Amino acid sequence: MKCIKFFQMLFLIAFTVILFAGCTEETEVIVIDDSPAKNSENQSNAEKKYKIYLITMDLADDFWKSIDSGCRQAVEEIGDIDYVWTGPDVNEDAPQMQCIDKAVADGADALVIAASSPRGINASLEKAAAAGVKIIFVDNAAEFDYVAFLATDNELAGTIAGETLLNGLGDAGITSGTIGISANKDNVTSTNLRIKGFRKAFEGTDFTLDNTFFMEDNDQSLKDFAGEHPEYVAFFGPNERTARNLGEQMKSSGSKQIVMGFDTSDSVLTLLYEGHLYATLQQKPQRMGYEGIKIAVETLNGTYTNTNVRIDTGVNVIQKDSI
Repeated sequence: MKCIKFFQMLFLIAFTVILFAGCTEETEVIVIDDSPAKNSENQSNAEKKYKIYLITMDLADDFWKSIDSGCRQAVEEIGDIDYVWTGPDVNEDAPQMQCIDKAVADGADALVIAASSPRGINASLEKAAAAGVKIIFVDNAAEFDYVAFLATDNELAGTIAGETLLNGLGDAGITSGTIGISANKDNVTSTNLRIKGFRKAFEGTDFTLDNTFFMEDNDQSLKDFAGEHPEYVAFFGPNERTARNLGEQMKSSGSKQIVMGFDTSDSVLTLLYEGHLYATLQQKPQRMGYEGIKIAVETLNGTYTNTNVRIDTGVNVIQKDSI
């Protein structure tokens, strides 16, 4: 009996050894690492939802609305983008800096921004860059590193505007006289470059170009300025707001002074069609917004690696018969 029990015990021990040896040879242990870091590495950039802010100088001008329209078109095509358009109520550095700071605090991945001045918002841009935010300028750039700057070649556009006005003056038989030049503020690089190019077009002619009049966000002040100078043979408004105000002054006063405008809002085109503006230059703000968003996403995805790239979006001369 004892012998039988002994053999039974040996059998159980042998069976147990064989069983565990089989498990050791055939069983594979798989460790799944589901940590957030690992998952984020495996998630393709194309699947990530980005937050992109458009920040303009203000929210009033039709020009900014056109940039927003281009941005929205790109956002719709790309999909899965959290897009926000914001800007200050007035074109000043301090409120635009607040917009930048708020966008960064809100987790913005990229800013498509029209800078209010060359250096006045740099402190906020530095904070944005330090947070890893990609910066794309449209229309007007600050003196700060960027991915891309999409804008009109403003000095060349100003020269084209001057040459166009010279043709209009020649067609009217006017070969000399004083020309008034206006702008909103003196710290906007884009308009300053347009005025610089405009003045070049009149070098060597018998025309006198007056000092630039700055309206400082006061529309009526520009209308009053134009009304106080009936002796001027022409005026130049180097953006939508100045062109519109000059055209409205010509309309209300019945003056036949020749006005060269800039931009193509509905109101500017209406004034052009009615004959209160001689011509205007059409920028391409929708292209600025559209390509700005595209470049922002490509940069965030790592497929666009260039920096400080300047892209000329072009201009067209628009006259009454072009409408």
